[in-house]
Amino acid sequence: MNLSDELQKLAELHRSGQLTDGEFASAKNHLLETGAAPSPSPVVLDAPPPDGAIPKRIYRSSRRSSGNLFFPDQLTLAGDAMHFRKGALFSSQEEHINYRAIASLRVKTGLFLADLNVETSGGSQPIFINGLWKSDARAIQAQVQAIQKTP
Repeated sequence: MNLSDELQKLAELHRSGQLTDGEFASAKNHLLETGAAPSPSPVVLDAPPPDGAIPKRIYRSSRRSSGNLFFPDQLTLAGDAMHFRKGALFSSQEEHINYRAIASLRVKTGLFLADLNVETSGGSQPIFINGLWKSDARAIQAQVQAIQKTP
């Protein structure tokens, strides 16, 4: 593989949340300095975290969807709550919702993308995320349902 292919693979791993900012910068610098990818270390993705905690997952809206070209919506499922972030040019809207406060999740699917509507029992406005991939929207719904079923 050539250098540009390796850089694209790194960028995709970073975008999908599998590499942190530091890991991405380190791997990119190593790749640019040596012209070769670093030796692969055994990385287990989605391994169960210790103590029965919930693995952290980050979902982002597709940039091809309406309103997400420059600042895609981001939903993070981790620990005991979900964290929603909607960016803008000079500000951002962030909301932290405990899984026990989620009253309903509605998924409206299209051909490739889906819209997710999260309603809470706490009285705040519903969260609307458009442009998620259908598989991601269904995974979010399944993970939240599984978390709410656990005592």
